[in-house]
Amino acid sequence: MQVTAVDKYHDLFLIENVFPENIVQKVMATDWLSLPWQKQEGQELWPRRKINNNSLPWMPEWHQYLEQHIDQIEHSLGRKLQGYQGTAWWVDEPGFTCAMHTDGEMPGSMQLTWIGADAQLGTSFYHYKNPDSLRYQFAMQPNSGYIMINTPDSRGARHLQWHAMLMPVPADSFRLCSYSWLSEKL
Repeated sequence: MQVTAVDKYHDLFLIENVFPENIVQKVMATDWLSLPWQKQEGQELWPRRKINNNSLPWMPEWHQYLEQHIDQIEHSLGRKLQGYQGTAWWVDEPGFTCAMHTDGEMPGSMQLTWIGADAQLGTSFYHYKNPDSLRYQFAMQPNSGYIMINTPDSRGARHLQWHAMLMPVPADSFRLCSYSWLSEKL
C-alpha cells in the first residue's frame, strides 16, 4: 500500500495498491450488474446503484483487511483515525457524472476505483469551484484512488476540497468504486 500527499495541504492523498491480489481478484471477478442494489441516500436521482454488501461473499475479508491495516493508513497520513467505518460499493451507470461539489462537514473518505472504460473516469479535485483550477486528477485505475481528510484545522477553518467527475460514463459500460468512510480523531 502506497499513500502520497498530492500537495502542500496534506489533506488529499493518492492511495495505490491498497488490497492484496487475492481480494483484488475477487472484486474484479464479481458480476456487479447482476447484484441486488438500492439508491444511495441523498443521491436518489443519480444513475448510481449502491450494491447490497450482504450479496458480496468476500465482504467480511474486505472489512477484516481494512480493520487490520488502519494503523498503516494512519501512519501514512500522519493522522489518527477513528478506525474503519464501513464501505459502500457504487456502480455508476452510463451517462453518470458528478457535478463539482464539496462534502460539507463529512470528515473524510477513501474512494477507490475498480472498473471503468476510461482512465479519465477517476475523480478530479479543484482549488476552486472552477473546472480550470485543477488540483489533482485521479486516474481510473483498479485498487487505487484517494483519501480525503475534511476536518477543520486548529482555528476551525476547513479547506474546501472541490471535486467532481465531469466525464460521463460511456454507453455500454459502468464505473465501479468503493467508498469507505474515514474520520480523523480530534
